[in-house]
Amino acid sequence: MSRVFWICVLILSSCSLKKITKIDPYDSPKNAKELIQRVNLDPKSPEHLSLKGRINLTTKETEVSLNIRIKYRKDSIIWASISAPLGIELFRIQISQDSIYLINRANKTYFTQPFSSISEYVKTEISFSELNDLIIGNPTIIKDSYSFDLDSSMYVLKSEKIMYKIDPIKHRIFQADILKNESTNIKFYFSEFKQISSYFFPHYFSISVQSFENFLLTLKYSSVVFDQKQSIVFKKPSNYVEYK
Repeated sequence: MSRVFWICVLILSSCSLKKITKIDPYDSPKNAKELIQRVNLDPKSPEHLSLKGRINLTTKETEVSLNIRIKYRKDSIIWASISAPLGIELFRIQISQDSIYLINRANKTYFTQPFSSISEYVKTEISFSELNDLIIGNPTIIKDSYSFDLDSSMYVLKSEKIMYKIDPIKHRIFQADILKNESTNIKFYFSEFKQISSYFFPHYFSISVQSFENFLLTLKYSSVVFDQKQSIVFKKPSNYVEYK
């Protein structure tokens, strides 16, 4: 199974930061607990979401640039198509709360696996709800004991293994450094948040992972459409062979 696909699955989401203005001292969180409550407060989320963008992956051996389309139905289905620069589809993916379905056009194979198998490839635990939050551009703060500070017009939360930088106006995460274990460190950065209708959504995302395999991935959306029903088609060709 191509590692490029699984890295794409990990980052089916993206974010960005609106220009920071002066912080209102009378409405500012006074400690880490208050800030975490504001960040983790459930935002208004769309029933349907359609995204188009470009993804770039750099490893020690290779550098790959691909197109990606994502269709999302709230708490139900995540569908994605990953294609080469000329528009030739390489993978088609459909993810539900309990399963992953993949069609590999390059070698005419397909497979079905439990959702939990994602963690084996991306080297970190991730739930369907967490993936859901990433796609709408609003990840939550991992439970831990944090210090609280204000640095260069941004809030900073730090624990022994985790650091977050947070927009003081919208209270959205735009940078994180997470030490998952002794061998895996994940850093991500969101930028180019834009107000679209009633949604505050990021258009740029980067993630770097230092582990047994190091990589840097960036994703930039060129099209974002909220709350328009999308046709979701996932049909396995009859001549494809099951991948095991």
